[in-house]
Amino acid sequence: MREEDTEWSIDEARLVYGVARNDLHFLDINDKGELVLVIDGHSRTFNEILNEIRIENGTHPAYTSSFTLRIPQLIVLRVKRLRKAFARALKELNYKGEFLAVYPIKVNQRYDCVTTVLEADDDYGLEAGTKTELLLIKRALNEKSEKDGKDQKHRRIVCNGTKDPEYLDIIEECIKEGFHITISIESLHEARLVVEQFKANEVEMVLRLKPYIEVEGHWSHSIGRDSKFGLSIQDLFDVIDLFREKGFLESVTTILAHVGSQIEDVSSFKRFGKYMTNIFYQLRDMGLDHLHIIDFGGGLPVDYTSSNIPLLMEQYARNLVEGIQEFIGDNTPEIIPSILIEAGRGITAQGSLVVVKALEVRSVYPTIEKISEEARAILSEWAGRIRKTKTMREVIEIWNKFHEEFASEDILLTKTLQDEAIVGELEKITREHIAKDLSTKEPLVLESVVPVRNLWQPEHIVIGNFSVFNSIGDSVLVDQHFPIIPVKGLHVRPETTIRLVDITCDSDGEFSNFYRQKHDKILWTQDHRPLTLSRGEIGTGIPVGVLRDVVGSHFVIPLTGAYQDVIEMDHNLLGDLPDVQISVNKEGEWKIMWMQGAETMHQILQEVGFDIESDYDPYMSGSKK
Repeated sequence: MREEDTEWSIDEARLVYGVARNDLHFLDINDKGELVLVIDGHSRTFNEILNEIRIENGTHPAYTSSFTLRIPQLIVLRVKRLRKAFARALKELNYKGEFLAVYPIKVNQRYDCVTTVLEADDDYGLEAGTKTELLLIKRALNEKSEKDGKDQKHRRIVCNGTKDPEYLDIIEECIKEGFHITISIESLHEARLVVEQFKANEVEMVLRLKPYIEVEGHWSHSIGRDSKFGLSIQDLFDVIDLFREKGFLESVTTILAHVGSQIEDVSSFKRFGKYMTNIFYQLRDMGLDHLHIIDFGGGLPVDYTSSNIPLLMEQYARNLVEGIQEFIGDNTPEIIPSILIEAGRGITAQGSLVVVKALEVRSVYPTIEKISEEARAILSEWAGRIRKTKTMREVIEIWNKFHEEFASEDILLTKTLQDEAIVGELEKITREHIAKDLSTKEPLVLESVVPVRNLWQPEHIVIGNFSVFNSIGDSVLVDQHFPIIPVKGLHVRPETTIRLVDITCDSDGEFSNFYRQKHDKILWTQDHRPLTLSRGEIGTGIPVGVLRDVVGSHFVIPLTGAYQDVIEMDHNLLGDLPDVQISVNKEGEWKIMWMQGAETMHQILQEVGFDIESDYDPYMSGSKK
């Protein structure tokens, strides 16, 4: 192997894996090529974390080699950073309105998540989408009141979601107990229920609107006339007429609209800010004199690919405020709207990551030693044709022609062995030719290279001790991309790429996408697979340093703190992974707490209605894998 095939730097590793910047600022790589967790300037390698967990908890009946690592301090940092981002934007733009924030608990209702948000900021509010979530919020605030000896009922609670009579009963009970409740009105039907149950002077209301504006985001279909949420334009006028008739106009303090999640083009928020401010003043002119808050919902993105602009949160805040200011201009209106944000994903995504142990490596192709002399002659012929090509188009033509002529339905096993060995070796030769002879002549774009057999498809499958469905379900449900990083071997040029598959009996149980960062120079694995591209692009194959060291090591899947806990599925009766919490104090002393073990097989079977006694089988007491 040539020297340039193995030369590698830690900075190149940081570039390829996207760490030490943007929303993966809390991960880094040390000089030994180990993945490092960084909190408040203190660092610790994942190998050290893994060893301590194994030593302290390895004999626990519900111990598994894979787990979810909870990092509450990162949630605290996000809450504080959001407030600072808006404080700075308000000051620099001389904006006189107030900044308010609520956390939508649907994003992650775990106790350690909700309470962490409350601990991070004395005025941070909460948003409920169902009556059960409202009861959770009530319990969380009462617990904090008892713990701190300080009443928490001042925190704003926004009640979204469909309101049935029982939901409204719980809201009424909370209001009577002194909680600061605001009810979002999403239909004329809901408006009628509210005016029938409440008096105008005892309820604060939000008009949730369908924003007739287009922005680009992962869930941008949730806006406009076809949105599931909010008042259509005709509903809006009907609700205002009802409130005017019943004397409820003064109860409306807020307008709310949500333009979707993961709005990565943060400049869109400037348009959104201008749009909502326009609506705000039109509604005040229509008699909503107590309207003084614009709730801009969520949409604050998380940079899952580490490829967005730096200081994304700060740019988000500034664009939103600039949009409002742009509409107001040089006017001096009587009321400057306060800004309410319902950031969820952007607050909690960093709060947890999944750590997966590699159990086994399986190879797709036979090794070259399996090739017979006759097969070598066939390989040599086609390799010669590939090496004579001068463009990617020619490569694909030869590659496809090879597959067409080489295709056979012969089921003789010995021939299949030879055929597979030839295909695998010709792939290597083709990739090397592209990397060394063609990549500098024309841009390499993964999605444009669509031969019969994908040249970049990994040749090795790693079995991970986890379930995609139970830990990172969004990767299957909505094709959400997540980063993934090996915990060691990052100091060497990656030998190859792999597919990480789980232990479920489902072909969708695979986690193999990897973002190739935009870079002027294409970096390659040792077996000539692209690690960077002239434009950023998601492709199949996770880079690994040394393939033989993969078994027994771990992979880290960060940014799983938003939604993944609340959508997990027990596919194949694989229950929850253990929960481990980590923190560090100002002196740099780390604390690792085993919060909860993996679900036992007994517990899992009970969930599906089979109450099998734990002494029925010696394995029922734990689900060790």
